[in-house]
Amino acid sequence: MEVELNQITSSGQMSLLYEAAYSGDVSMLNSLIQQHSHILHKTSQTAFAETPLHISSLLGHLQFTKELVTHKPNLVLELDSSRKTALHLASAEGHFLIVKELLKAKNEPCLFPDEEGRIPLHYAAMRGRKEVVQELIKAKPESLSFRHQGKTVFHLCVTYNHLETLNVLVELESAITGKLLNFTSSDDAGNTVLHFATMLNRVEVISYLVSIPEMREIAILKNQMGFTAQDIVEQSPIKDFKICEIQHILTKAEKEGFEADHHHPHPPQNGNSCMKIFKGIGIMKILTWVEYWLKHEGSWLKEMRGYLSLVSTVIATITFQALINPPGGFIQQGLLSNNEYNTSSTEPPNINSSANYI
Repeated sequence: MEVELNQITSSGQMSLLYEAAYSGDVSMLNSLIQQHSHILHKTSQTAFAETPLHISSLLGHLQFTKELVTHKPNLVLELDSSRKTALHLASAEGHFLIVKELLKAKNEPCLFPDEEGRIPLHYAAMRGRKEVVQELIKAKPESLSFRHQGKTVFHLCVTYNHLETLNVLVELESAITGKLLNFTSSDDAGNTVLHFATMLNRVEVISYLVSIPEMREIAILKNQMGFTAQDIVEQSPIKDFKICEIQHILTKAEKEGFEADHHHPHPPQNGNSCMKIFKGIGIMKILTWVEYWLKHEGSWLKEMRGYLSLVSTVIATITFQALINPPGGFIQQGLLSNNEYNTSSTEPPNINSSANYI
């Protein structure tokens, strides 16, 4: 192998290095370094868009990555054609152990934005990589305040619906800074994470958000359109069970002290809005929805069952009344005749009498 490597041209050796990166061949890497100690320093002179570290970090070759950063730690700082570092790629893919190795070598790339303006933490949050998020924030806590297009990493978690990752971020910011400044801040359009969750109908996220006191304190904030989260629900042109559920959550939270001054300019209309859902909808469709929702468990369902039971009772009562009191009063008059018999006559009714059929 040594003789063969010595006989290979410089470009051929570089090709072997990249092939080793793709396959994670550590023995080939060590052989190349032994024969050409400066081969890793020549990667910046190639026409390849990525370094071998970009490739091994993307593909999850842990041992190969360790060898690379041991021999040349500055590879961690190198950018590819889209201005991403190896840390960007490993974070997006969720290669937790590789992320730790890269951070041991250099943690500066935590704050390197790529051509899209995203840092490694943004990619980890977008993909729901909880463990990676923890490592990145521990390495560079200031990455929490780094925004992408005016949005915080918390907004990204809500957008991509990663509730567990959002919870990790909230706990880390609280533990590191003692406050939830970035979590409660708005984007460039004045939207808080609660605005975002409401606009995207993230029911579970909304339930989580309103359980946090800091979010309750700022929930009355209006975005640039002049809407609070509650206003967004009320202005929604769609009135389905999900919207009704969200409004129920927000209204319940408000009753528990959701707003600081308790003087909302638009009082919640949860009951009326929910009742509007049933207008113009057939009985069979309502009963189908009832059957579907009763199969699902959730903290909100206990209270919704009360509403649904009431609706079911009303429907049943109306149906029963229609059966016993049809147009013309057929049954009613028959019942009246029987009542009269029970109260004023001691003889049984004549079954041939036409009075019984009038």
